[in-house]
Amino acid sequence: MSLPDRSGAYALGPDDGEALWFNGALGLLRATATQTAGRFAAFELRPPKGFAAPLHSHEHEDEFFVVLSGSVRLQHGDEVVEAETGAFAYTPRGTGHSFHIDSDDARLLLFFGPGGVEAFFRDVATPARSLTLPPSDELVPDRDTIMKIMAMHGQTVLGPPLPPKA
Repeated sequence: MSLPDRSGAYALGPDDGEALWFNGALGLLRATATQTAGRFAAFELRPPKGFAAPLHSHEHEDEFFVVLSGSVRLQHGDEVVEAETGAFAYTPRGTGHSFHIDSDDARLLLFFGPGGVEAFFRDVATPARSLTLPPSDELVPDRDTIMKIMAMHGQTVLGPPLPPKA
């Protein structure tokens, strides 16, 4: 479902967007800097249980995090919060943050302002051949490669991901 108009407005259906297999998860680029005149980017993440991001910060963008479904632990600086469906978090650029998926599945909507972070996702991910989690044999870049790509996009790894719940 796409409803373009002359103002640049558009609408997407539930499974629309550029589908990417990202580090063992399915991601959908829902908005890019090109589509939003540089204002923001939006990335929907559909990760499996246990998916986690390293503690990291962004130099160029603020990040808004919405839990669409599932259970997620979020870390901002030293604070860790339990986030359920409907939870919202804001992380200003330069602030260390991480997350860990605790439920069997989850859906997260990540907004970044300004736009441009989609280049990072494209550089790390591969185009998804289906709207499913990637197959187990899908190649995922090694940790050093991911860290180099993060650095190229103004992201700094500050520590390991949140571990599973004890």
